[in-house]
Amino acid sequence: MARKNDIAYSRMNDMVTRYGELCTHERAALILGVAPRTIRAMVADGRLRRVGKRVDVWSICNYIENPVPAAPASISSRNEFFLAAMSGK
Repeated sequence: MARKNDIAYSRMNDMVTRYGELCTHERAALILGVAPRTIRAMVADGRLRRVGKRVDVWSICNYIENPVPAAPASISSRNEFFLAAMSGK
């Protein structure tokens, strides 16, 4: 039976063979099944790595193996957002 590390290594090699070491935000969004805007947010908060203007495929593989949830928005900022939206700012 294959160990988890063997499967993860196989997945990484397969993805690097398919997509190369780096890919665009749009391609990364297709790989993870999310919107490109979500990829930009994941890069900004450190869940994915960026090299120049592209996304590192190794970091995508690492995220698939060990997903890190996004930090929840604080309640005060959420309230401020809705108050600003209701007041038309």
